[in-house]
Amino acid sequence: MAIYHFSCTTISRGKGQSAIASAAYRSGERLYSERYGETKFYARETQPETFILKPDHAPEWCLNREYLWNGVEEVEKANSSQLAREINIALPIELSKEEQLALTKEYVQKNFVDEGMVADVFIHRDNENNPHFHVMLTMRPFDKNGNWRSKSKRIILKDEEGNTLYYPSGDKKSRKQRTTDWDSKDKLNLWRKNWADITNKYLERNGFSERISEKSHAELGIEKEPTIHEGYVARQMEKEGKISDRCQQNRERTKRNYDKQSERKEYVEKEAKKSISSGLAPKEKQQLKSVAKNLKIYVSYDNLMDKQRMVNNWERAVNVNSQIQPDQNFNDTFNKIKEARESISMGKDILEKQFTRIYEKYYPELNEKYTYSTYYKMAIAEETLKQDRVLSAQEIGQVLSEAQDNELNYMLTTIMKNPYVQPVHEYQKKLFHVTNELNGFLDERGITKELISQLSVDDQKVYRQLYNTQNIQVRSLEILEKYFDNTICSYFPNANTTELSIKQKEALSQTIDYYGNRLSYEKLVDLANEKAVNKYSTTEQKIGLSFIYKLETNSFTEEEWNKIEKDYELKEIYDTISDPKMRGYFLNEVKENGLDVPQEYMTQSNGFSMSFLANNLNVFNNLINANEQNKRRELEDLRNKRKSKKQNSRKQKSKKSKQKEQTTNI
Repeated sequence: MAIYHFSCTTISRGKGQSAIASAAYRSGERLYSERYGETKFYARETQPETFILKPDHAPEWCLNREYLWNGVEEVEKANSSQLAREINIALPIELSKEEQLALTKEYVQKNFVDEGMVADVFIHRDNENNPHFHVMLTMRPFDKNGNWRSKSKRIILKDEEGNTLYYPSGDKKSRKQRTTDWDSKDKLNLWRKNWADITNKYLERNGFSERISEKSHAELGIEKEPTIHEGYVARQMEKEGKISDRCQQNRERTKRNYDKQSERKEYVEKEAKKSISSGLAPKEKQQLKSVAKNLKIYVSYDNLMDKQRMVNNWERAVNVNSQIQPDQNFNDTFNKIKEARESISMGKDILEKQFTRIYEKYYPELNEKYTYSTYYKMAIAEETLKQDRVLSAQEIGQVLSEAQDNELNYMLTTIMKNPYVQPVHEYQKKLFHVTNELNGFLDERGITKELISQLSVDDQKVYRQLYNTQNIQVRSLEILEKYFDNTICSYFPNANTTELSIKQKEALSQTIDYYGNRLSYEKLVDLANEKAVNKYSTTEQKIGLSFIYKLETNSFTEEEWNKIEKDYELKEIYDTISDPKMRGYFLNEVKENGLDVPQEYMTQSNGFSMSFLANNLNVFNNLINANEQNKRRELEDLRNKRKSKKQNSRKQKSKKSKQKEQTTNI
């Protein structure tokens, strides 16, 4: 994918460097140094693509590399002279070599040559995944006659009346003034920004969705630790089987980014479960079973759950192995899994019968009075065996409460894993229809809810069914809305979600879950302005499409699985396309980017429309304000930490000083 890398340094004689040697190394050419009387040559496997650009008023000999840098060596007399400025820039791999060359020439011409510098350019393609160019720039300008000018001039200082100022030694007071602004920080920042702007223009013109920025992740509002430039030497070390510190550092940062995003999702699920369960009455907790079914969640509970989970994991592992090792026969293993399932099922039946018998034997009054589910009967019986005595009413209440919480927690965990299994408008539609049906039922009979007891037994039964269905839809929407609230506030703690509709919350929650730590302030602004915003680069989108194909055809190799497990950027792509609720987002993004997407894949697409978000500018204003407040809060926290650190440092110094005084006095 297109990356932003722009570094600037100086080639200086004071650092033991030579302009001729530097140009020879970057160009792969033999160059003779007149100053040192020797030829410099550094062989390269892949010959760089080189050229020199000069201003119109610079002499023609500047277009000869050897003449140019010998001329620089000659005019720079001092032993500590700065000989050249060098800039190293990464080229976007999406562009063809011809487009990369055109981009480089246009950028160098507009930013350096038109400013008066001679630019010696070297495009390196030793590694096809890391095309980049070096440009060596002259440090002093030429005059109109093609002669070298000074880098700076001396300005004599005068007072308000125009009189020359002198030092006590008798020397005139003066200051040095640069003849150009090429050394200024503002100029460097401008060059950096211009590179991003012109590169994005080329990417857009060539149909690529990637964009680069000269800004840091912190400036962009992206909660992602940036990786560092690895360079040719580091990657070559890795190819040779050695460990490169820079490559290892990038792997660790990528893993931390992946883990941070996973932790955020786990936090959202935990907080959502807590907020949902704390707001439910005991009767509502019982009704949650029906809500879970409505949310397309089907859960089973038994005392052999752990063993059953182990068998499920075992079966998944064997399925994966059978896909990546198609030549191997796994029939015996699958037969063993089948036998284990049958044993668990048999054990479950035996335990249920045994625990039910114990419950009925020791708690006949409860059995007659209450219709507890098998799950609750088993919980009471299990605790009875553990205590080896009949439980008191208080203990039974405690057991039932814990069993209910365990059941609820498991159910909510399952729901939180599938919050987008069905869009909110489907639940709203069901609620609308059942409410109309319920109101119609009451209108037909000319009564209100308070007079239901006057109806026949059959009518009362119909009413209860309608009422329960309505309640389930209301509960379903409440649970989903709490999940959406937690997702939004996990990323934007200061966001005011009370003003948002549940459909707006759903759209924002999906967007945050999809973009993860790639969601930035600029992306929010672009969405608000109805611009297409991508999570993945064109290259990553192509990788994602290939992953979908391999999943659909079970054609992943063992080597590919191992690579995905080790490379967290690939793992992030795989996690997206393997998650049905996020795959739709991904496919819509790929289609908007102009890539060919098989029609059968698009039938799987259920991604939320970005235009819906774009049409709700108040939502984005809310989030943008929240984002700015977050940044202010982070800066304030940072200031407080620094202040605290300084205060602690002063206390430590004071303590050491007092100890020193006491030692001296002794």
